[in-house]
Amino acid sequence: MIGEKRYVRISEGARRYSVSPNTFRMMAAGAHAIIHVRRIVLIDTKMIDEYLEAFREE
Repeated sequence: MIGEKRYVRISEGARRYSVSPNTFRMMAAGAHAIIHVRRIVLIDTKMIDEYLEAFREE
């Protein structure tokens, strides 16, 4: 993750993972990666990556 942010907003994360903002929000909820800081919603991309690895087929 050199040079990449660990915590991103919904719109930035959706672009990063090439999905819609709604899909990214659902992924984040499933990964328990949502962090609320006052009125800002941040997503922990490390937790998203770990969540996605669980769906990898061998």
